[in-house]
Amino acid sequence: MKKLFKYLFLIPTLSVLVVSLFIGYHYIDSSVKKSDCAVIFGAAVWRDDIPSHALYDRIVTAIKLYQDKKVDCLVLSGGDSDFGSHEVDVMKKLLLEVDIPTKDMRLDYQGTDTQKTIKNLDKNFSYILVSNDFHLARIRLFTWRYGLTNSQFKKANYHYGRYFKEPYFFFREVLAIFWYFKFEILFLWGIVYFMLKLLKKQR
Repeated sequence: MKKLFKYLFLIPTLSVLVVSLFIGYHYIDSSVKKSDCAVIFGAAVWRDDIPSHALYDRIVTAIKLYQDKKVDCLVLSGGDSDFGSHEVDVMKKLLLEVDIPTKDMRLDYQGTDTQKTIKNLDKNFSYILVSNDFHLARIRLFTWRYGLTNSQFKKANYHYGRYFKEPYFFFREVLAIFWYFKFEILFLWGIVYFMLKLLKKQR
């Protein structure tokens, strides 16, 4: 019974630690090579069609990639807004304001969450996936799940400073990874368990 309680405490604790470290790894910025398109992941839109800081940071970072010739097109992916226009339309408006032609945009109105955005991408193209650093770990896991191998990851620059709600966003990502990848996590723990049993027998 004591051993059972030990594992019930140890496994979740180690899992949270590993997932947190994996998320934290994506806070380190990395250079990106030229790709076909940059993908802007949707985020909240405020009243009067004002993009939230998170969405604005993602849009501006993707615009910079386009202007620096790192990509030739921008994929705008998002869902309906609670207060105004669709997230994709708000993104498109900002791109038009800096003279990015519509022909260089790909509009994904069905990308209502991270998983759907990844599933909707054409695997024949290469991508730079643009989002906030705390969000990139979940994006990377979905690229592995759906075989989107020709992809790079770019964390958005913070134009208004770090977010007041960032601890909440970080914790939400930990929970989201456990929710979406619970079977993969259990499978990995199963492998660890059987490896430990095998090592124990060989002693």
